[in-house]
Amino acid sequence: MTTWEPLPPELEPLPNFAAFILREIGLVPPDGAPTKQQLGILDWMQNGPDRQITIGFRGVAKSTMAAIYASWRLMRDPINEKILIPSNTQEKAVEITTQMLNWFQNIELLQCLAPRPDGRSSAKNFDVGPVIPGRDQAPSVRACGILSSALTGKRCSCAIPDDIETLNNSITPLKQERLANAVTELEQIILPDEGQLLPRQIMFLGTPHLETSLYLELSRRRGYAVRYWPAEYPDPKVAEQIDCYDGCLDPLILAEVEADPSLVGEPTDPERFGFDELLKRKAGNTRISWQLNYMLNCRLSTLDRFPIRLGDLIVMPLDGKALPETVSWGNGTDMRLQELVCTGLGADRWYYRPAFIGTYVPKAEAWRCVMAIDPSGRGRDEMAWAVVAELNGNQFLLESGGTRLGYSDEALEALAQVAKRWAVTNIVTEANFGDGMFTAALAPVMARVWPCSIEEVRHSQQKERRIIDTLAPLVQQHRLVVAKAVIANDYLEAEMDSDTGHQRSLMYQLSRITVERGSLPFDDRIDALAMAAAFFVESVAQDQERQAKQRQDELDQAVLDSFFSDCGMSADAMAMGRMPEARGRTAGGIMRPVIRARV
Repeated sequence: MTTWEPLPPELEPLPNFAAFILREIGLVPPDGAPTKQQLGILDWMQNGPDRQITIGFRGVAKSTMAAIYASWRLMRDPINEKILIPSNTQEKAVEITTQMLNWFQNIELLQCLAPRPDGRSSAKNFDVGPVIPGRDQAPSVRACGILSSALTGKRCSCAIPDDIETLNNSITPLKQERLANAVTELEQIILPDEGQLLPRQIMFLGTPHLETSLYLELSRRRGYAVRYWPAEYPDPKVAEQIDCYDGCLDPLILAEVEADPSLVGEPTDPERFGFDELLKRKAGNTRISWQLNYMLNCRLSTLDRFPIRLGDLIVMPLDGKALPETVSWGNGTDMRLQELVCTGLGADRWYYRPAFIGTYVPKAEAWRCVMAIDPSGRGRDEMAWAVVAELNGNQFLLESGGTRLGYSDEALEALAQVAKRWAVTNIVTEANFGDGMFTAALAPVMARVWPCSIEEVRHSQQKERRIIDTLAPLVQQHRLVVAKAVIANDYLEAEMDSDTGHQRSLMYQLSRITVERGSLPFDDRIDALAMAAAFFVESVAQDQERQAKQRQDELDQAVLDSFFSDCGMSADAMAMGRMPEARGRTAGGIMRPVIRARV
């Protein structure tokens, strides 16, 4: 083990130390240095407030800069520095500590920090070389999940929470509260200021995705200082582009673009992400995703962007045996369903039971039931289905689900059993996939299990717009009633999905879809629901057209009947050439018809 010695004077400045590390690990040329924006982040970490948040675009290397900063602190004061790195999971945090361990073992100058053989040396927690084993309860470096019990009661001099906020750990108010409590715990475990060499710090690294983000709450309510490093220069004269940073845009970026307006739209970090590279990334992201992850504009993620609110649904128990003849929506506090977890955005946090339910109509009397299937079950996509019934203009979602088993016998049999369970009268499938192959595979299974009509539909309109045009009016007018079991199962299934989490959830898709192409990572389940809803919308339109034509025919017949009645003969008599009987004579014996006035 190399004996610890203070940093050489030329490496004591953090930018010089960072350049040295990056050269040693080959991330920059032998004479290279951190980029302009990386230097800005390092300066912010070193000289910024002791409660701070670093928000940089994807790829600016926030985590690597944080690992360099933590290593620099350990080289400055290896005995007293206690670095804590929480992340959304311990595995993610370990990636950073593993990177630091590799530096300590392979870079000659840092080998004095390599753990002793007789001390703590795992990537989850280790002591640097100068620390005597057993001297302190707290290790020199610890990695943990932000919600883990390992956080409670620990001590640190510098906490660097890295991307602790994710969809799965903040999608509900309860989860947001748990995350906020964990952040509060960080305040409790920071060691007191005792005149040490370096200041005590809590430094968050992350990217907010919503205006309700934990990072923005820390800034607005707890006094944390925030600084933004977007990928492109915004236009300071356009309020929409500049106001989203709340006056916290990196001062150097702001000064440069104010001095040279031609920089607007140009890369802020051209050494690593030139114009062509950003163009590729922009092409690979949706406009909203680009604004969130690269321009760091979270104001786009307000409820105004999302046309469907979960709070506009009516939720009630449905068993498929009978449906309410009339049902009305209410949003009073007494109508809230406290037992269901709502994953909506912002204030869209409650499901509501009906305010009024009329008499029930048995299934055999007056309502139909359709099962829509989106058969795009390949790879990561699901084959999704939705079972919807309709009565008196209201639609009732009885079941929703999805499978990644594709066209397997098991999947087709399961679909047939779903149709049988709800006694569906029609099946609607997407015809744009496989040229009818799915229908050909499903038909014999349905004939054996539950014979019913199978219809293929084709879509030419953009998917997102088609789905919204179908479902948004239905939901906004409170004509979509959802079974409680659908919502409960949807949430439970999403919680158990460690791969994609709530992204496959129907409720997530309903509350996050926008008209932008590709706005959802997965849209199979909402697409199936839209197809089922469209079946009844089109059916009602066809019924209305048929009824209008029938009414017009009846009016035309009434006019003919009235005319021939006035002439004293029938249409049949005229067709046979019979003449009407005389109703009156004029002078000269000329026969004239009797004309009657119609009122």
